[in-house]
Amino acid sequence: MIDDFISYLVNLKGYSVNTADAYRRDLYDFAAWARANLTDPRWSVISRTDIDNYIKYCVDSDLKPATTNRRLASISGLYRYFKRQGHDIENPCKYESRRKIAETIPNTIPMAELQASYNHATGACKIMLGLLATTGMRIQELLDLRYEDIDFEKSSIKVRGKGNKERLLYTSPTYLETLRLAHLNGASGIIFNLTQRDARRMIWESLKPYSHAPQLSPHAIRHTFATNQAAHGTNCSTLAEILGHNDLNTTQKYIDIGQSNTQQACLAYSLLH
Repeated sequence: MIDDFISYLVNLKGYSVNTADAYRRDLYDFAAWARANLTDPRWSVISRTDIDNYIKYCVDSDLKPATTNRRLASISGLYRYFKRQGHDIENPCKYESRRKIAETIPNTIPMAELQASYNHATGACKIMLGLLATTGMRIQELLDLRYEDIDFEKSSIKVRGKGNKERLLYTSPTYLETLRLAHLNGASGIIFNLTQRDARRMIWESLKPYSHAPQLSPHAIRHTFATNQAAHGTNCSTLAEILGHNDLNTTQKYIDIGQSNTQQACLAYSLLH
């Protein structure tokens, strides 16, 4: 059943392979716990009490609240799939209590350090850094880009995000010109013939000499882009559209940080004393 569900996520819902693999790991972990701890581990008979015991197991195993909540979301997703398939099975996760997660500030990279990394980068790494930093796209969205997705005249980029949803992003002609000069005009197909692992390594190696940020990753660049946009007045709904967020609550944290930065800047300097 798990493999059928994963196939459904990839082929019908348009989930990325990485996201689907995360669902698979979560569900196999829960299934292994159920076989080891429940008298009858069938999906059809698992109860709310069983889920509560699983949450306790996760807490006792020192799993982070976010990890526990992700596992619960995966289990709940599987039961929703059962319903869609016509199985009359109650979802034991429907009313479960998620573990409280402390508010965290997204990891960002100081703009000067990001600029220095870009200035010293070359080849494909320079192009990737430029596009990530000026559009806020996800690493997999970047690696899925094709030449046909870029309109050099309008400086626009068609991006396919989660769930295979398309959105239009814009960047400076400068960064696209770097891409144009690196490849023959009229080229087509995938731009970056890289695995996600190789792309992440290249970006890390490019950032490491110039940045002391705690996280040097494509997602940290995305956080930096979003925080910078919010600080310069981009509203929540517009920023959500740029980032490809379905839930405005996901975007709101950047707006809150941006407002906080604005308040600090206003209070730090005054013409009158």
